[in-house]
This record gives sequence, C-alpha cells and structure tokens, in this order.
Amino acid sequence: MQSRGPLAIVRRRLRQAAGRCLLLLGVLFGWAAPAGAQDPAALTIGVLRFEPLPLAQQRWALVERALEQRLPDRPIRWRWLTLPELREAVATRAIDVVITNPGHAVQLQADEGASPAIATVVRRVGQDTLQAFGVAVLVRSDSPLHRWADLAGRTVATVDAQAFGARRLPEFELWRRGISPSRVTWLEVKGNGHEDTIRALLSGRADAAVAREGVWEALVAHGQVPAGLLRVLERQDLSDYPYSVSTPLYPEWPVLTLPGMPEEVRRRLAAALLDIVPTDAAAGDVAEQVVGFVPPASYASVQRLLRELRAPPYGVPTLTWRETVRIYAGEIAAAVALALALLAAVAVLAWQRQRLRQLLREQALLAGILNSGDVGVLITDARQRIVRVNRAFTAITGYTASEVLGQTPRLLSSGRHDAEFYRLMWETIEQVGVWQGEIWNRRKDGTTYPQALTISAQRNRQGAVEHYIALLTDATWRRQTEARISELTYHDGLTGLLNRVGMRERLSETVQDARRDGAIGVLLIVDLDRFKDFNDAHGLSRGDALLCEAAQRLRALLPAGGEAARLGADEFALLAPPLRHDRATAMDAARALAQRVLEALRAPFPQADGAQLALTASVGVTLIDGQHDADELTRQADMAMHAAKAAGRNTVHFFDPRQEAALRERLDLLQALGGAIAHDELRLYCQPQVDAAGRRVGGEILLRWQRGDGTLVSPAQFIPLAEESGLIVPIGTHVLRQACATLRRWQDDPALASLRLAVNVSVRQFTQPDFVDTVAAALRDSGIRADRLELEVTESMFLHDLARARQVLERLDALGVTLALDDFGTGYSSLAYLAELPFDIVKIDQRFVARLDGGTNSGSRREQAIVRTIVTLGRQLGLTVVAEGVETGQQADHLVALGCHVLQGYHFGRPVPLADFEAQARQPQTPATPA
Repeated sequence: MQSRGPLAIVRRRLRQAAGRCLLLLGVLFGWAAPAGAQDPAALTIGVLRFEPLPLAQQRWALVERALEQRLPDRPIRWRWLTLPELREAVATRAIDVVITNPGHAVQLQADEGASPAIATVVRRVGQDTLQAFGVAVLVRSDSPLHRWADLAGRTVATVDAQAFGARRLPEFELWRRGISPSRVTWLEVKGNGHEDTIRALLSGRADAAVAREGVWEALVAHGQVPAGLLRVLERQDLSDYPYSVSTPLYPEWPVLTLPGMPEEVRRRLAAALLDIVPTDAAAGDVAEQVVGFVPPASYASVQRLLRELRAPPYGVPTLTWRETVRIYAGEIAAAVALALALLAAVAVLAWQRQRLRQLLREQALLAGILNSGDVGVLITDARQRIVRVNRAFTAITGYTASEVLGQTPRLLSSGRHDAEFYRLMWETIEQVGVWQGEIWNRRKDGTTYPQALTISAQRNRQGAVEHYIALLTDATWRRQTEARISELTYHDGLTGLLNRVGMRERLSETVQDARRDGAIGVLLIVDLDRFKDFNDAHGLSRGDALLCEAAQRLRALLPAGGEAARLGADEFALLAPPLRHDRATAMDAARALAQRVLEALRAPFPQADGAQLALTASVGVTLIDGQHDADELTRQADMAMHAAKAAGRNTVHFFDPRQEAALRERLDLLQALGGAIAHDELRLYCQPQVDAAGRRVGGEILLRWQRGDGTLVSPAQFIPLAEESGLIVPIGTHVLRQACATLRRWQDDPALASLRLAVNVSVRQFTQPDFVDTVAAALRDSGIRADRLELEVTESMFLHDLARARQVLERLDALGVTLALDDFGTGYSSLAYLAELPFDIVKIDQRFVARLDGGTNSGSRREQAIVRTIVTLGRQLGLTVVAEGVETGQQADHLVALGCHVLQGYHFGRPVPLADFEAQARQPQTPATPA
C-alpha cells in the first residue's frame, strides 16, 4: 500500500491547524483577511469523470437541465473532472458540491469535512434504472487467467492508485481471498479514463485491465473493440443487472457538499435533486445516462472495505518524532511562533483586563446611580433641593440638569394628587426610610404621565438625613401592557376576533339567554381545509394575512348580536344569538349561515404575486337550546366539524348524537380491551404454513378476542385500538409467552416437535427498551429451542432509527430466534435491509401473490416480475422465502415453479383455534403439491 496519500493528509491537517491559529490572531488584532467577493448565489458542482469529457457531459446532460429548472434563482456551474483534477478543485474550494465515487466520498468526509451524502445517483441503462455499480476485470478471451488468484505476479492496468472502483475494489477482492495486493503489478494509465486501461490490455502492456462496468460494453457497441476479443474475469451472475462485473455491487455515487455551504442552501439543493425522477428522455447517443437521484444509500460497506484495506482515510502511517520534525520543521516552527504570539497577546489582554477592573471599581458607584439604563435618578439634599440628575431623568421628564438643579421636586407636580397624598408619602419615608408607588407627574411640555417612583432617605451615622434619592421610570408602557394583556385575554392577537376564552364566556351568556327566553341560537365551528399545506408552501407571513382576510369575511356574515372567534391556528367559531323559537326554522337558518360561510371562503383571495387562492372549509353546526353548557356545545360542534372533514371536507355537518354514541362505544371497547388479558379473553388461532411439497412445516399465530359474553371482536377493530392506546405492548408480551408455552408442549409431541411457530411483533412492542429481555425471559422460562420461535417484523420499524433496529435484531439473532421480514417489497429500502440486517426469512406480501393467476395485463406482469425478483434475491442471500395470501392452486403452482420455499394462505387452511391446528397436524400428512 502506498503512503503518499496518508502523508499528504497529515501535512494538510498541520497546515489547517496553522491556518486556524493565524485566523485567531487576525480576529484578536483586527487584521483578518476579508472574505472573497465571489457570487454567493452561484453553485459549482464537480463531477468525477471516468471517460472522455464529451461523453461525460452527455451522460449528465439530463440532470443538468433538470436541476437548473428546479433552482432557477441560483446559477449552476458544472465541472467534469478526473480524480486528480477533482482533488485539486476540492483543496482550493473551487467547487461547492461533489459527485464522486463512494471511496473518494468517505475520504472527503474525513479529511475535508464534507457533509454526509444528501442523495445517491440513479442512472438508466436501456429500460433499467440502477442505483449500484461494480467493476469488471477484463482479460483476453484466450488468456490463461480465470480466477482472482491468477492475477498474482501479473500486470493489471488501472486509472489511478487511489481510485475506488479501479483500484480499491479489485484490491479488496484479492485481499479477502488471501492474496496480498502487493503481489500484483499495478499499471497506472493516465488519460481520458477507463477506456485507456482496456487499450493498455489490447496493446499488450498489461495482462488484465480494471474498468467500471459498462465501459467495455460501450466500446464493443461502438465497434472500437471486437465483440469476442475480451472476457470478464470471474463474471458475477447478477439477476436483472445489465452489465458484466467481477465484483459485488456497491451503492452508486453520492452527492456531498463542502464546508461553508449554508444549511438552507443544502436543504434546497437536496430537495431539488430528489425531485429529479428517472425519465425516458435520451441524451445524445450515450449508452447510459444519469437520470435522477434517490435518498442517500448506506455506504457502510464502502467504509468497511476501506478500513479492511487500511486505505485512506484509515491508513495514516505512524512516524517517529525525528521524522515528524524533519518533514514538518517549517510547519512546526510556524505553529510555535504563532503559539508564542498568542501567549503574548493573551498576556497583554490580561494586563488590560486588570486595568479595566480597577477603573470599573472606581466608577462603579457613580455609574450605578446616575447611568442605570432607562431608570431616571434624582438626588436632593436634606432640604429637598435637587443636586443631581442623570440622562434618563432628562429623557423621561424633558428637563435638563441645568433647568432643575436647585429646584424642588414640586416642579414636576401634575396637580392630580392632594396634600393628604403627599403628607402620607413623606410620613412613610420618615418612618420606614423608603416609599414606593405610582404617581402622576408632569413633563416639561405640560403632558402628564404615570410614573413608577421609589424614594429612599440616605442617613449618616448619626441618623440625620443627608440626601433623598428618587428612582423613577415612565409607567405608561406598563399601563399599556396591562390593557394589552386584558385585550389578549379575550381576543386573538392576529385577527382581533374573540379567542377561545372570550368565546367561552360569550357562549355561556348565550346559553343563559336561550334558557331564559326559550329561544334557539346557533354555534358553528369552521376549520380551513389543508391550511397547513398553504403555510408550508408560502410561509407564515402570507398564512397570517390569509387568516386575517378570512376572519373579516366571517365577521361580515354575522347577524346582529353575533360573535366570531378564532379558536386555534385555522379554526374559527361563529355564534348566532337565540332569535328563533322553532327548531326547524333554527336549523334552516343555521344551514343557510353555514352555506354562506363556504361561499365566502371559496371566493378568490388575491395574493401579493397576483395569484388567486380559494379556500374550502369543514363546518360543524350545533343548536343552542339552553339544555347544554358552553363546553358541551363546543364539543358537539367540534365533533360535527371533524365528521365534515372525514366526509371529504368542503361540506357542512350537523351534530348527530349517534357520533357521540360511537365515540363512547369506542371508549368502552378500549376499557374492556384493557382487561382482556386478566379475564383470559384472548384466543390464539394458527394458520398453517407448508413447504413446496405441501407438508406442514409450521404456523403463524393470529390473535382473536372473545369477550365474556361470547361475542368475537374483529382483529381489524381491536388491533388498531390496541396500537393507538399502547395496550399492544402487554398484549404482545402475553402472545409471546403463550407461543413459547405452546412450543414447549410441542417439543414432547413427535408429531409437532419439528414445527415452527411465527409471532407478529408490533412497532410499539419492538421499540420498547426491554423487548429483547422480554423475549429472552420467555425463552428461558419455557426452555424451548430458540429457532422454533419465529418473530415477524415489518420495514416500518426501521424507518426512523435504523441503527437501533439493527442493534435489537442483532441481539435477537444472538438469542437464536428465527427472524422474518414481513410484507417485503412494500418499502423503498427493502434491499438495504436484507443486506444489512440478520434476517432468516423474507415474506412476500399477499398483494403481490394475489395477482399471480396468469393475467396478461401489464400490472399483473409487473407483480410477477417483483415476486420472481424477491424469490431469486432471497435464495441468493440464503434466506427462506415465504409467500403469504396463497388462495388458489394456480398461485401455488406459480410460486413453487419460481422456487418459493414456504406457502401460507386459505388454499392450505384458514386460521383455526390452536387446539384444532394441533389436531390437524397430528393426522398423517399427505403431500398436496398444487396441481
């Protein structure tokens, strides 16, 4: 392994440290260099190229145009660079964004502080879109080289010693086969890219050539290399992959940003990249092209490869201190000089700080009294003659020091207080030593104002008064704040309508009026549909303007004596007074008012940019007849509003007591579910699983709830309720223990001992901190073979915290239980989960199986292709493939033909009570392969 790269890393880090010291001294002494004058709006994107420049530009033309369309306000500059050119551009910060191979990306993150990947490249080859790549080791067709081991002692052409695909991948393949990469003579070919390594092979300069997949095929397609002249060493058999490669596939190139890019720009760039989706558009005659981006893939395999090879950034050599001094003498001397200069600067600052403290102590008393912010200070002698005031006193009263010195504070009297007020004030000062309160005084311009005033008497050691000190502030703001607080207590600060508190009081008054007069009023709750989407798209300021306009329109609809309120972010209430004595007439009036609300909001709202926006609303209505209090009426109207929203929005819904009954029924069901375990009401059912020959190999536990009165509650009704309430955790633990106890009984029964039992694990149960301990305790208490217990999890458990999910699964795998990934194929990251997580079984979701009845439509063919891919992938990864939802013999035949290991569905048996399942399993089995 070469050490020039790691030594360059050490040298660069020392230069960075010296630069930071220079920057610190520049800040201290004020001579730091000004920032550059580059255009802050422009973005320069550097792209690694492994082919001639025109071809690279053609391959990226599609996303180049797409990105410029999505960021019209930000100029985009594209640079296609070889690996040495890209390194130089990064070092000089000539680019802002890097699109490079995964190995180079890992090195940039470690050495240059580049960001984690914000997107991963997607390219199109024919009709295939690819998110992974590999490399091909090419030899002549008549070459004696057939295996990786044959490369020992041979010359292999590559483009760069530090290139990830052209060097690191073949080195890793050699290393993991026990062959030192140093036994290979690596020929670095400088030129336009991977095409030159193939030309070196053809010219006889090398025995083999390393090239990124697709390069050889492109040369053959353009007639530059005869079709049968070369072959791929140890060609990999990869299903549905269009190229021939010699190595496993690794995630496609990531997109990184260099330090200094604002977070807002990074987020906008990431959003714009991920908005570019694969398209059928072509870019010239290039065989493949980059067509879009996806959320960043996991590059853990790349980091593991580099770490195993001790390649940069993990291969920094160890130097002796003499070597370090000899190589970096200049940098060390500069760092020492800077450190000494920094110490001198710190010493000067410490001396200045000591001097400053001394001056502050000398001036503390005067500064604290006379210049204490916005507090006015007035000092008189014992005869109440003014001897000093501060600047704040002048700002408050309008009198300068020269105008009040020698005067008495009576100069400020407003005349609002009588002699008794002043007598009591001075009496308090004499007795207590201080008076504090609010007083009305007069400014120099004649205006009166409330003033917060504190007067204290300063006495000498003999107890005689020497000075009176008055601290005064303008209390106008406090009066205004109190009035404002009172206003905000009952009114919304944005729209000026009543708030929730104000509406509750007004509604309580209306209830009393309705009860007294025997009349009927109306309460409407109006919720703006999808207002949050508008806020997210246009910003809070435009959202607030829209709310104010909507409030004014709603206020204009009120009858005399009515009130409008804003109850929440986008929720309003309209209150019509009790004017009608007939319920039918009141309902007609309420319906008419609600329709006027919908029409008023549907009218266009002019926007600042000239656009016209129309709103819709969901309106809930209830009548005020004096029978219910304000809180109950609000709850009824709110319930009706939610019913209108559930009905599709943009509609009116009157309160229906049946809604309330349904809610209470749901609460009753939840309460009963809480005692289902204690009352032994949960029943375990089991659905059989069979192998390709129709032999029973296990079953899946399914839960049923039989209440005390014998009624069965559908799982579709109580499982979501248990998930929402958190009861799914104790229920799941109960099912787990019952399953382990069942397996313990089966161990002693020869007809059942070989069967495996599958248990579904909920998201809440999986995320419990003690979940693994619970499983371990159940296994320990039951004494069963751990591999007979199968735990089924879904991809939703990994979306928010993949690292924690991996830790939990690895701990479960260590216990020996069988792990199954359920509903496979329904999430975008399924392949990554199979590659990184320790699953034993993958289950094909029944929605794919349901369309395997031989249909010829494109949707059915797609489903068949998906199932075929999952089965092939599972078998290649050594996983057991289970298909669920098999309902017909034709589906079973198709799955068996594809190589599926285990089948489950109504075709082989419906879920039955556990005792019935056991009785069926004890009967002699007759293989029933689908006909």
